[in-house]
Amino acid sequence: AVDTSKITKTAVTGGYTCSYTPASALSDGAHTVVATASDYDGNAAVQKSVTFTVDTIPPTLSISAPAEGFITNKSTVTVKGTTDDATSKPVTVTVNGAPIPVTPSGTFSNDVTLKEGSNTITIVAKDKAGKTTTVTRIVKLDTAPPVIKSATITPNPVDCGKTFVISVEVTD
Repeated sequence: AVDTSKITKTAVTGGYTCSYTPASALSDGAHTVVATASDYDGNAAVQKSVTFTVDTIPPTLSISAPAEGFITNKSTVTVKGTTDDATSKPVTVTVNGAPIPVTPSGTFSNDVTLKEGSNTITIVAKDKAGKTTTVTRIVKLDTAPPVIKSATITPNPVDCGKTFVISVEVTD
């Protein structure tokens, strides 16, 4: 029930405007306002209602792939995850600024092209209220093969039945 003593009305040409400030913040979720009016002659207007949603919580965003710090020699990586929002659907998802499709159940999957070296992948979920959740992943593309700088055997020549050491120096 609404405390009607909190409703204020102001006379304007041809009618009134009304405002109401709740005593405490409304909870997240759907709320309905019903307007009724009557004149001094007892004539009642047809009741009107409007429903609105309070949304103070950003959407959830969970990334299942790629893992943070993932290193690959493939030029693309698949970004997979799920998103949801209890009060403000649908949720949209962008990967590096480009929108990607999200299923009704909130799952998404999208290939991202990588450049050689370190790549920052930014995934943003946004609900209808404009609330966002952001996750970033750093992924490295390494297509350069390792280089064998040297290989040595000590002692050389090797004496049959004796211990010897093989040393290999590799950079990557």
